[in-house]
Amino acid sequence: MNDAEERFAERLAEDLDRVLGAGIAIDTVDLHVGDGEARVRATLLIGERVETIEVSGSDILSLYRPIIERAAELRLSSAFWRMIGPV
Repeated sequence: MNDAEERFAERLAEDLDRVLGAGIAIDTVDLHVGDGEARVRATLLIGERVETIEVSGSDILSLYRPIIERAAELRLSSAFWRMIGPV
């Protein structure tokens, strides 16, 4: 990973942390760029559960919005689970 990709991964982890909020911890953020494709995988800890969100795109900039959206969806479903329980 080059310097720009490393800074992108660091910034992405910071932004994911803000979106996820309290109760969801980031374990790892892995970024892979090559062969005309970019992928990011974030492993998250929600209580005793481990969740993984992953997106791919044509370059690293195309990864940002989808991974943040997936994190927001996960936060919402986690909050729903805590309030309502299994359905």
